[in-house]
Amino acid sequence: MVQTPPNLIREIANKRVIFFFGSGISANSISEDKTHGLEKPLTWGNFINKAKELLSEGHPAIPYIDSMLAKEDYLKALQAIKNNSDSGLYAELLRKNFDYPHFLPNPIHEFIKDINCKIVITTNFDKIYEQCCGSHGYPVINYNDDISKLMTNLRSSENLIIKAHGTIDNANKIIFTENEFYEARKKYADFYSVLKSLFLTHTVVFLGYSLNDPDINLQLELTNKTKVDSNPHYIFMAKGVDIELQKQWKECYNVNVFEYGDTRYDLPKYMEDLSKEVNSYKLEHSLPK
Repeated sequence: MVQTPPNLIREIANKRVIFFFGSGISANSISEDKTHGLEKPLTWGNFINKAKELLSEGHPAIPYIDSMLAKEDYLKALQAIKNNSDSGLYAELLRKNFDYPHFLPNPIHEFIKDINCKIVITTNFDKIYEQCCGSHGYPVINYNDDISKLMTNLRSSENLIIKAHGTIDNANKIIFTENEFYEARKKYADFYSVLKSLFLTHTVVFLGYSLNDPDINLQLELTNKTKVDSNPHYIFMAKGVDIELQKQWKECYNVNVFEYGDTRYDLPKYMEDLSKEVNSYKLEHSLPK
């Protein structure tokens, strides 16, 4: 079993950790509705290639989009697609790929819920984790909700799900491109101020991101501005992350890379073990579940 840093177990057990998870967690889910022909959520690259079909053959934007895809600059590629496609068809494509298939919670969602953090943040705009927590009735706050709703729920004793990029229920307000992110930062400055405060007062554990994932690159701007060397954040990764890159993340963002296993397929088993470790610590130290 991979040894989790003892300080991280202690922080999780005392509810001082925020799990911040991305598309790699949803990627483990399967569709309940097979009639849509989509078994699992699409990766960034696959979604953009599908979205390219919204443009007519030979459209002048396609060479630019292809060049951005080759560089794995998915934010700019998707922005170009959105700028040059029919807005109604674009919104329908989002719903068909992130809502209608009705993706089911997977074991990682269940273990995150079982660990029982006070705050979970996700950049996913699917509704899989809400479905997983449905019987518990956790409040769900979107980045564009009234800030008083967020503050009220942060002060309550209930667990909270924060959707940093919005929800597919409101496709016009989801954050899926670079422009949308920066517009949201300007329009909903209070939300991002609260997010910065949470980064300062909690240990953040990133799950389901790769080091070149657009979502985490955007969020790391917040991490960079809330850097406290004595209290690192963590990103859970499979083995193989270059040691110099790990040093760079630590130096620039105060994010430690924690390698949970040989491949991404080891994450469910690791999360199961982590859940057991945290709950054992709570029992040993008479902490509430």
